[in-house]
Amino acid sequence: MPQHPPLPLSDNTPGPRPAPHRWVAPTLLGAVAGFLLFSAWIFSPGWERAFRSDNSPASWLSSALLLTLCVTALRLTAERCLPWRLGVWLVLAFGALALDEQFMLHELWKFRCHEWMDACRWSAVREVPMLAVALVGLVTLARLHRALSHRSTRCLLWAGFAVGLAAIAVDQWPEVLPYWPWLPEVPELLARLEEALEVMAEALVLGALLRQPAVTRTSQTTAAV
Repeated sequence: MPQHPPLPLSDNTPGPRPAPHRWVAPTLLGAVAGFLLFSAWIFSPGWERAFRSDNSPASWLSSALLLTLCVTALRLTAERCLPWRLGVWLVLAFGALALDEQFMLHELWKFRCHEWMDACRWSAVREVPMLAVALVGLVTLARLHRALSHRSTRCLLWAGFAVGLAAIAVDQWPEVLPYWPWLPEVPELLARLEEALEVMAEALVLGALLRQPAVTRTSQTTAAV
């Protein structure tokens, strides 16, 4: 007999919905926070080295989280917990971000693109990768919002986006100051914690994906009715 395709189950869908995996996100966030605190303690009194260097523990953890996001999106797509087009896009996007984090591709563009094209004399062109992450991320998360089945899971997703946006703002602030000198400078502590903000943003989004329950055949039938 033909099987019905998986249906996204939202808060407005009638009938019972599979419960989310509630314990996953707190456990993940606690583990990530513990890793960051332990790293700062190991490097103390120069604790900022745990966050600022490209070879820092925070940078390594960011790469690991992005790769985990890629694999998680692949699993959710294979289990029909996400629409397949969205799932494939998430796999490609998180995979690209993992490569960028590990091999510093956007830094390569920022500091070397002037050798390839004259347009890179403009800071906006040099910062295209970071700006694209914010804009494309917003569109992607809006689509993912509809695919997630619980309001609390969506809150985690948007919390991750907000923290990630804060990290991008901290990164881009020095580029903006020459044009808007009346703006205040970024607090030094916040600038040192930019990588930690990125890590927490990735952990929040990963927690949201890991909370997503499998869509069972019973749930699909109920939603279809």
